[in-house]
Amino acid sequence: MKRSLSLSKPLSAFVLIALSIALPSCSNYTVSVSDLTCEYLINSLGIDTETPHFSWKIENHQSTRGQKQTAYRLLVASSSDKLKNNVADVWDSGVVESEQSHLVPFGGGKLSSCGDYYWKVQVFDKDGKPSTFSCQARFSVGLLNVSDWQGEWLKHPTAMPERHIWFRKTLTVNGKPSTTFAYVASQGYHELYINGKKADERVLAPACSRNDRRVLYVTYDIEPLLEKGENTIALWYGPGWTRNNYFASRVNQAVLVQIDGKTKLGEQFELHSDTTWKCAESYSSNAGGFNFMDMGGEMVDGTQYNEDWNKSDFDDNEWLNAVSISPLKRESEIVLSAQMTDASYITKIVQAKSVSDTVPDVYRVDMGEHFTGYLNSKFYGLQYGDTVVITISEKVYATFNGKDMHASGIIGDNTVEDHRQKQIYIARGEDGETFRNRFNFFSGRYVHFTGLRKAPAIEDITGYAISSAPSRTATFECSDSLYNKIFEADLHTFEMCHTEGVIVDCPNRERLGYGPEGAYQTTWGLGLPCFESGAYYVKNVRDWADVQREDGFINNVAPQISIMYGCALNGTSNMNIAWEHFFKYGDKRILETVQPVGKRWLEFLNSYVKDGMLTRYAEHGYFLGDWVSPGPVFEYAETEEALYFNNCVYAMALDFYIDICKTIGKEESETAVYQGRLDTLRQRLHETYYRPKLGCYLNGDQVRTTCALYAGIVPDNLRQSVLQHLANDFQGEHPYINVGSFGRYPFYKTIIAENSFYEIFDNILSKTSYPGYGYFIANGCNVFPETWEIANSNCAQTHTSYLGISGWFIKGLAGIRLESQNCRVNIIPNVVEHLSFVRAESETPYGKVKSSWQKESDGTGYEINIPVGLSASITLPASAGQITETGKPLAESEGMTFVEVDGNTVITAVSGRYNFKIKQFVPVP
Repeated sequence: MKRSLSLSKPLSAFVLIALSIALPSCSNYTVSVSDLTCEYLINSLGIDTETPHFSWKIENHQSTRGQKQTAYRLLVASSSDKLKNNVADVWDSGVVESEQSHLVPFGGGKLSSCGDYYWKVQVFDKDGKPSTFSCQARFSVGLLNVSDWQGEWLKHPTAMPERHIWFRKTLTVNGKPSTTFAYVASQGYHELYINGKKADERVLAPACSRNDRRVLYVTYDIEPLLEKGENTIALWYGPGWTRNNYFASRVNQAVLVQIDGKTKLGEQFELHSDTTWKCAESYSSNAGGFNFMDMGGEMVDGTQYNEDWNKSDFDDNEWLNAVSISPLKRESEIVLSAQMTDASYITKIVQAKSVSDTVPDVYRVDMGEHFTGYLNSKFYGLQYGDTVVITISEKVYATFNGKDMHASGIIGDNTVEDHRQKQIYIARGEDGETFRNRFNFFSGRYVHFTGLRKAPAIEDITGYAISSAPSRTATFECSDSLYNKIFEADLHTFEMCHTEGVIVDCPNRERLGYGPEGAYQTTWGLGLPCFESGAYYVKNVRDWADVQREDGFINNVAPQISIMYGCALNGTSNMNIAWEHFFKYGDKRILETVQPVGKRWLEFLNSYVKDGMLTRYAEHGYFLGDWVSPGPVFEYAETEEALYFNNCVYAMALDFYIDICKTIGKEESETAVYQGRLDTLRQRLHETYYRPKLGCYLNGDQVRTTCALYAGIVPDNLRQSVLQHLANDFQGEHPYINVGSFGRYPFYKTIIAENSFYEIFDNILSKTSYPGYGYFIANGCNVFPETWEIANSNCAQTHTSYLGISGWFIKGLAGIRLESQNCRVNIIPNVVEHLSFVRAESETPYGKVKSSWQKESDGTGYEINIPVGLSASITLPASAGQITETGKPLAESEGMTFVEVDGNTVITAVSGRYNFKIKQFVPVP
């Protein structure tokens, strides 16, 4: 229960302590507050909600068991100076008796557009003792209303669609600048410069959205870059997705800018985009297309190079005036939304490893690893007008038959599978001139140069890996280095496929946010347990809503539009993501957002139900079954396997929707009809596909079996026999992961939930033979490819097909399974024979959960840390009499209770650190 205590009322014990004039010394504080976030983001600028939610974490300095927050006080002020003096002129929560430290809603008056706010928190420990106030955090509010935007959408009057454009305007500030925000929206990418300096380090701004419906705007704090007097505001624009074959016919290339600021004396000033802004074509443009199988590259014309275009002393009299234009070609309004997700940044410098010239007139540079990003290359010895062509490939060389559409570059007798990632540089004839990507990126490992007059030096070829993935929040280490490499490759592939604010299938040739790859297992097994993805998945759920048609059908990718290759998984992604997000963060708002979208989707599917089962509802490759399982096997829409698979997904979708409705408090009448459909569907699937003589469903493979188990199709009396069938398959005909991209979620959900499968699956995962993750590592992969068959000519080498195996390490071996909505974490460690130790950490909204186990000569030791704000259910595989905690019998240990269940001991524990030991002889590998 939460109760706010107004400071105007008689003071409670909490308030008396908080306001005492003699605070304890720092050494006496038992807890402190850290990691302040607003709407999941650190110092979030330009949020577009009037009721932001605040979160913080509590450091337990003395590792006190049962430590908890019993109250908090949250201050919000209009300036940093006021907050330093505890002047909360925006909102003072008072001391609130509550354990809530995650997603605390703002309780003050209405926040205004362009508002700049500072906040901090003080908490009270289990004994009512206060902490110091936290460090300050900041958030600002963007432009909440359409009427707040004063500017016009601008474009160059004559430039071709592939051109990169410069815009500039002078802003005069009559005093020393104070708080000033620039808001920039663009149909395409942009970079903002103030007096020649880039406004921040982000690239490829803004994040990707459905451009014919919604454009994201970016908020920049430009106060540090402004000067008293005249300032040059400059924008560098690149076309981005506006050239995509879907969006090109629907959107115009355009930018929208608004600046709102004030001086130190309080004088307000503003600037917005209009037709007095000057514009010119820059020295760069996109090269190639921006479409499926042809994402192109960039052309840089060094003969037109100019580094002064964004500076105040540059003469722009020869430039043209920009023209006003609607961002949409049809007569409708665009939705402007704040970018409330992580930006894309350069995350790593990749230095070239070797240069070779085995093909005449071609220099091949090995970057040493696959990455997604930019190239920065210096050239020497070129003459004016020389043209250097740069192609990117994932493999050294590959020879294809003439029918292969991926073969787009020919070098001598070899075909380079560059996937049309071609860069072009036109030289001005100066030593040290440089090609660098800016508004398009590539993915690959090998860089091929034609047109050079001398070999490039290794030190002159640099790659910049880019990603919009949030920060990592999980670690895993064990005694098998192969597992450690698999875990790292899983996370790194996620980062290299997390571009432009969306998780894509592959960053080289498609860059599309497919549901099966970007949601489901990727979300549950990797994105949530291993990354700070709260804000990203809120954005992604909205992306899926944006691609829903009026009849309820949901496109197979989001936020882009594509009509190719999908199944029921795609449209169900929004509910799947929302449900898994809720388990991690306990935020019902995402469920409330997705419920009406899910309902329309289910009604669309129901219109294609016949005799209780779903039938094919679309052409264009829809209604696929599992995809790229070993072979590779592609289950096309016409197959019985695909029909079965989609009906299992339909059952999962109904289940998600029922759980969502119940959680957000919908009436039983809302769920009853869907429960009836689900019950009928499960019965019909069992009757149609169960094979009594085989004890399995349809063909009995791993996909069919785990789908039946997870989707609730298997009757209780048959569950053990079906599980046994799966175990037999693992140890018989298919002693490997016989699952593709689409089947991962029910597969891993089943494997991790069944303790009896850990030894079996560990034996499979530890192999380095084909097919398997170990096979990837043994063949030098630092990222995961599209198919188990690495050398397949159609196989992208960086792909999300098999992401999410980290879930087996974090949730399985270490056993960390969060239920944030219940403020609880379930710890179910699983010891396997071939490992001697496991150590894992996973960040939660309340702090870091740690779980490790170590085999010793006389037993197995378990170390577990539960942060303040969570309780834990810890399951250990032994009777209570075999377990000690910090050397004591369980009955004598503080902070826990326990019961024995089916040979295991289930311990309920408060926050704190625990050291358990199961006393028995365990052979150490």
